[in-house]
Amino acid sequence: MFTEEIEIMKLLSEKYSDDIRIFFKSPKSIDEIISFEKETGIRLPDELRELYKLTNGFDSNIAYMNLWSLETIKKHFNEGYNDWIEEGDSDKYIVLGSDGSCGYLLMEIATGNYLSYGDEGEVMPIDSIKDLLCWNIDHIYDSVRDFEGDDKVNNYLERNADRL
Repeated sequence: MFTEEIEIMKLLSEKYSDDIRIFFKSPKSIDEIISFEKETGIRLPDELRELYKLTNGFDSNIAYMNLWSLETIKKHFNEGYNDWIEEGDSDKYIVLGSDGSCGYLLMEIATGNYLSYGDEGEVMPIDSIKDLLCWNIDHIYDSVRDFEGDDKVNNYLERNADRL
């Protein structure tokens, strides 16, 4: 489901290694994902499960968002990590990642819906993780300012223009 997006992010990281560093963590097995779900009591949406089977999160110096590992998510969830929410909401959401500053990617526990929580407190619904990865690729590619330099990335962005 996300093979192309991960492949393109790796390609950009390799091609523009002077500017972009993306570190992909080792993938999780379905048993490890189920163990996370049992330990936290949170069922991950199928698309998120699929992503964690490809990578247990990623960190980037330039990306629109970083996806936290299941271990980091569990740690923050167990600690009631909530410097970004209204009092009493810490049991409604889990934090899946950040944008490198004060913004967060959230998942509403009851529905599995995704939200972006900005550094000014603005909340934006996100339809899918695939959309988020597409935005990430666009942001990363835009940051290197080499728009004509890679047909594979340009073709991907053209095919996914409706997500941007």
